[in-house]
Amino acid sequence: MSIKAINRSLWLIVMLSVLTGCLGLGSKDGGSESDDSLHYYVIDVDRGSVASSFVKNRVLRIQPIQISSHFRGQTLVFKVGDNEFQAQENHQFFSDPQDMFTEQLKRWLQKSGLFSQVIIDEDIEADMVLEIAVTALYGDNRDQFSPQAVLEMQFFLTTSGDNTNQTLFQTGLRIDINIDEITPSNVVKGWKQGLEELLATVEDDFRDYFSKRSP
Repeated sequence: MSIKAINRSLWLIVMLSVLTGCLGLGSKDGGSESDDSLHYYVIDVDRGSVASSFVKNRVLRIQPIQISSHFRGQTLVFKVGDNEFQAQENHQFFSDPQDMFTEQLKRWLQKSGLFSQVIIDEDIEADMVLEIAVTALYGDNRDQFSPQAVLEMQFFLTTSGDNTNQTLFQTGLRIDINIDEITPSNVVKGWKQGLEELLATVEDDFRDYFSKRSP
C-alpha cells in the first residue's frame, strides 16, 4: 500500500469520526437509551389497600380520558424549547395512553370507597360522570431548566342524565417531578410518581366534596 493511500484512509477515518461526534451532540434523548432498538413503557400506579367501607348507590362512570393532541400518540415527547417539542422515536408507551390512563384511574377510584361502583361501560346506568383531560405529558429538557417529568390533568364531575349534565365538581392539577437526568426511563418513573400523587390529591378532593354534601 502506498503512502498516499494510507493518508487518504486516515483522512476518511478522521472525517467519519467528526461526523459521528456531531450527530451525537445533536441528540437530546439521553444516554444509553438513544440506541436504535425499540423501548416500551407503562405507567402503572397502585393505591394500595382497599377502603374498609364503600358508599351505597353512587355509581361513577369514567369517560375515556382525553389526551391533548400534542401528546396523544404512543411516542414519548420531550420539551426542548419554549414552543418546541421533540418526539423520542424509539421510546413508546406499550399501549394507547388514553386506555392506559383510563384504566389506572378506574382501578384507583374503585379502591377508594367513594363510589359503590366505578364503570366505563356507557350501557350501564350511572349517577355521576367523570371526564378527564390530560393537558401536559412531557419531559422538560430545556437547557435553562432542571430536568423534570411534567403531568397536568383536568377533572370534571357531572350528574348523569338525558338532558344537560350539571357540573358538581371540577379541578385542575399539575405536577412537575424533578429527575436526575432527562432520559426516557427517568421521565416515565417521574410520571408514575406524579400520577400517584395526583390521584391521591384528587381522591382527597372528592372525599372533601362528598363529606360536605352528606346530611
